[in-house]
Amino acid sequence: MSQTTLELPEVIVEQQPEISAAVITLRGTLTSEDYRRAMEANYDLCKFPHIKNWLQDNTEAGLLSIEDQQWVSNVLIPLAAQFVDKIAIVISKDVFRKFAAKNILDKKRGELNFQYFPNLEEAKNWLKS
Repeated sequence: MSQTTLELPEVIVEQQPEISAAVITLRGTLTSEDYRRAMEANYDLCKFPHIKNWLQDNTEAGLLSIEDQQWVSNVLIPLAAQFVDKIAIVISKDVFRKFAAKNILDKKRGELNFQYFPNLEEAKNWLKS
């Protein structure tokens, strides 16, 4: 059973113990402040001992600024890597957002165990495996 930590019109952050995951679902474009707040809330969930995975649903995510991409890559990922075993990213329908996500994570290939998925079901199955 999931437990919501943060809910805004464009984002939901929740924990889903059945897949040992902190889950962030992005819907539309967020302000930089709200985006970082949501990503930090998801990161904070990863500090709990029963949360080992990060699931990010970008299906409906909007644009992400270059500054926020750099912040994720340079600040958030190094912190999260201390707590997270697997990162599953459901790719966005928006080609620019899809590129941004790949740009961020591909720089960390070899440092993180991550996969991209076309849908939420496949991402959850991988996290459970």
